[in-house]
Formats: sequence, C-alpha cells, structure tokens
Amino acid sequence: MNKAPISALVASFNEGHLLEDCLKSLQFCDEVFVVNLNSKDNTQEIAEKWATRVLFEERDLGYFDAYMSMYVPMLKHDWFILIDPDERIRPELAKDVMEYVARPEPFKSLIRAHIWYFFDGKKMKGGPYRNPIRGRLLFYRPGLSVGDEVHCGITAKPGYGISEIRFTGLNYDEHYWCSSFEQLKSKHTRYSKGEGKVMYDEGKFFSLFTMLSATVRKFLQSYIGDAYYKEGLVGGIRFAGEEARYLWLSYLSLRNYEKTLRAAGQYKTPVQRKMEQLETRFSDLYKTLGNYQSEIEQASDHELRAAMIKQLRKSLHRHINDALELNRPDLVSGVMNEMRVRSERLVYLCGDVLLERVNFVQQSKSYRLARSLANFLKMGR
Repeated sequence: MNKAPISALVASFNEGHLLEDCLKSLQFCDEVFVVNLNSKDNTQEIAEKWATRVLFEERDLGYFDAYMSMYVPMLKHDWFILIDPDERIRPELAKDVMEYVARPEPFKSLIRAHIWYFFDGKKMKGGPYRNPIRGRLLFYRPGLSVGDEVHCGITAKPGYGISEIRFTGLNYDEHYWCSSFEQLKSKHTRYSKGEGKVMYDEGKFFSLFTMLSATVRKFLQSYIGDAYYKEGLVGGIRFAGEEARYLWLSYLSLRNYEKTLRAAGQYKTPVQRKMEQLETRFSDLYKTLGNYQSEIEQASDHELRAAMIKQLRKSLHRHINDALELNRPDLVSGVMNEMRVRSERLVYLCGDVLLERVNFVQQSKSYRLARSLANFLKMGR
C-alpha cells in the first residue's frame, strides 16, 4: 500500500482495547505516532505492533491537548491527522484525505471531515450527534498556532483558513464516543478542568448567577433543542444532565483559573484580553503577508492565484472588522502600511476590504462603528 506523506498523532490512556482498530485505519499514513499516556493496560504492546513511533508520557496533565505544543513539532510531516483511539478512518475518507494532500488548496491549514458519533456501539437517535457532524481532522503545520487549550489549542494562523472534504455519505470518521454513562461522566470530569482557561480567553468571567442560569438553559437546550429526548425519557434526561454538568464544571474551572490569575496579579478584564489577542493576531498577520506576496508572484496558474487572493481577502476582512469593532484604527493603518511595503496588489486588496466595511457601516447606522471608521480616516490624513 502506498503511504501518503501524512503523520497521524494518537494519544492513548488505558485504551488498548480500542487502539488496534484505530491504528489499522491509519495505515495509509507514512507516520503513525502514538503517545502512551502512562497506560496500565496493553496500549504499549498494541502501539508497538502498528505504529511507526511510540513514546511513553509519564506526566498527567488531564487531557491530551495540554501536550500538543510538545508533540506536534515532533511530527515527521507538515500534514498531520489528530485522532483518538476510539476513532476509525473509513477507507473512503482515507482515500479522500490522500487526494486532498496530493492537491491541497493554498493557505488552508484546518481541514474538516464528517464524524459520526456512536454511543455504546450504536449510532445515536437524538442529541447533536444524531447526524454526522463536521469536525477538524487534517492539519497543515506551517499555518497553525499550537497551544494547550482543551478542544481548541490548535488554531489557524492569520491569513490561513478552513476547508472541508466533501461528504459523500460513506467518507466519515467513526467515533466510538463512549460505551457507558460512567465513561462519559469520567471524560467530562477530566476535560472540564481545562475549560476555565478557554472561557477566560473568550472574554467570559465567573458569576454564580450566570453559572446557574446557563446550566439550566443548557439542560433544556440539550433535552429539547438538541433532541436528546429521542433517546428515551431516562436516556434523554441522562444525556442532557451530563451536558449541563459539563458546563457547570467548566464554570467552576473558570472560577479557579480567575483565582489563580488574581493571586499572581495577572488577571485582565475581558476588554483587555480582546485587545491583547487582537494585537497578537495582527502581528502574526504581518508575518504571513510576506508568504502571500511570494506565493502570489510565483503562481503561474490564474485559478491558483485567485484562490490565494480570495483567502487573503477573507482573512483581511475578519481582522479589519475586529479592529474597527474594538476602535483600534491604528492596527488597520498598520496593516495597510505593511501591505504598501509589500506590493501595490496588496494595497488595492486592503482598500477594497475597507470600502466594503464603509458600506456596511452605512447600512448598519451604528454610531460606534462610524466613530471607529472616522478615527481611522483621521489617521490617514
């Protein structure tokens, strides 16, 4: 079997009974890298049989996302798959993944595929997983920022975007999510410990009233809105209850994280956090512009060049929009100056995005947005 230049990264904690089928489904990858998270079962034996590389990790950080910044740079290939032992890549999806990597889209670093969740070995009747959902499966390392946040530690760098492998009905990832409610509860308890940092970075803050009201809303939304009631009265209540419990534990994690930051004198308000993140994103965007300039100049194919410009335009739109929303016209001016240094084509592109923003402000009739845009125009005089 021909191997694709792809690395697959799998972490296993006492999941040897699931790991073999997972690794078998990854044999189309040139590198299959297993991290044994101090397992006490047969994980090591199974991994050595099917993987090309196995490492033993003694530290217990609670969830694998916390190790990501350490292990992703160690992978052999820039294109890589992140997958859990309870997942299996169907042959149809493996074929599509290999074809995508052979002819990738420019400046796309997060590639989604469809994932079908199973509970106790069966497809679910209710809940958000009653149908296959789109989830991130394939990643391009040069276009990524890798952190340690639970469920969202890997993000696309500014200038890079998300794409998707078209769903045909058979090309999906089988995710044997949980075999029992006890396992689901254990997973939620473990992963919720990392949600506090994620919620803090999103600009949220702890309040008892918010935690209580959000938990009740989550239960009702899960049971009725997400249709967990289709799992039966008892099953639906248990599923919805677990969703609500996870949110409750996440808020407790947020409270503990805020306490730690305050004790260290590092706590920032939601606005301060947004400003800090925005400045970092613009700094990363400047670095990406150089790559765009050279790639566009070297592209001989008209469609390829058009795809690059389209992706850059989307990224510029998002950044300029966020900067004006937070009344930071200086960042918009900075990126325009940076693009002016790069090429006339990039200056025109940035101006086109700004013109679209002017039209949006006119239609919205928002005083705040108009003031932010006016501040930017004053800086250009």
